[in-house]
Amino acid sequence: MKQKQKNVPVRKNRKKTALRSQKKVVFIHAKRPGLRHFRLIGHKHTFKLIHHRHTSHLTLFIMLAILGFFIYASGSMAQAETSSGSVLVGVIVPGPPPTVGAVITNPANGYTLEEQYLLDISGTCYEDSFVVVKDNDVTVGSTACTGAGIFSLQIQLQFGKNILTALNYDNLNQAGPTTPSITVYVTQTANEDTPATIDAKTPTMVFTPIIPDNPSIIPGVTSDITSCEDYRPGKLPTGGEPHVAIVCVPRLFFPNMQQVMGVLVWGGTPPYALSIDFGDGSERENTLISVAEPSYHTIKFSYAMPNTYRIKFKLTDKTNETSVVQTSVQVNGEKESPIVTFANEIFGGKPWYESPVPFYLLAIAITLGFWAGDIFDRKYGAKKFQHRTSRAT
Repeated sequence: MKQKQKNVPVRKNRKKTALRSQKKVVFIHAKRPGLRHFRLIGHKHTFKLIHHRHTSHLTLFIMLAILGFFIYASGSMAQAETSSGSVLVGVIVPGPPPTVGAVITNPANGYTLEEQYLLDISGTCYEDSFVVVKDNDVTVGSTACTGAGIFSLQIQLQFGKNILTALNYDNLNQAGPTTPSITVYVTQTANEDTPATIDAKTPTMVFTPIIPDNPSIIPGVTSDITSCEDYRPGKLPTGGEPHVAIVCVPRLFFPNMQQVMGVLVWGGTPPYALSIDFGDGSERENTLISVAEPSYHTIKFSYAMPNTYRIKFKLTDKTNETSVVQTSVQVNGEKESPIVTFANEIFGGKPWYESPVPFYLLAIAITLGFWAGDIFDRKYGAKKFQHRTSRAT
């Protein structure tokens, strides 16, 4: 009995202290009711249900917004510091060039065409290389060699004698061995107005601007032209047949990365219409560009999915004369998700695992989890359970 009498005052003191703290909180809320939305510390655990207005997460969301701002600011500062104070250096160690050269197997040597300038050619090559085809030592097309070691493309021939050669390049733009050329003839049908007085074995003299031997551009590897903006075409003539040539093209790149390709237009009768087929089956598949005069143009493009794409150009002049050229590009890697793309744009292209974005998203997810749990408790929590139990009894 004496022990119980000693404990009674202690219990009364604890109860008085709890009542005082609760009255103090109620007084603060009554004096400044708006403060209850910014509470982070809940009531003292008395094992009694309190109103859910005391579990507001407004302050947490404000803190998350402030944290996101500082993360963004720190990422921008780190990017600026990196771009201004450090240099990223890469070393490329060249291996041996391809040991297998590109060989034209179709058409056969000595093949003759009559009034036909477009020709489909194919052959064998070093697998996964880049094949460049030349006509009378002028680049007329390029394409990617498949993993099976086969290439095919369409080129436009000149009237008369066409000496065709093919050369493949590896991923460092190292050329493989030269292979024997083939000769294809294009003849013109004689009629009363234009007798066939020109020897079909003699090539037609045409103006050809200086075009790079290999239009494939690989940053850090190509020595003469490192960017499509570096090319200078000089003065280009009109007259004769229209011509279109691909001067430079990025060979290897990743999805959703904007690239630049250089295209040269001359000859014929301007103005021209340049049709581009990007080979991906999208709405831009038949892009049409108006060209007022002979000139050099850079075309921006990108692909969303990894694949090897064949790009075709068709030029039509004022007199409806046409010219075609073809190339290929290889898109590596995997398609990036919108979240990863957004994160890379914010943090200067860093991979997601090198940025604080995942941890920030985790903090948001935890806050949303608390909020969802609070809403769930309001509808299906202990108060509802007690109400149902009292009804049942």
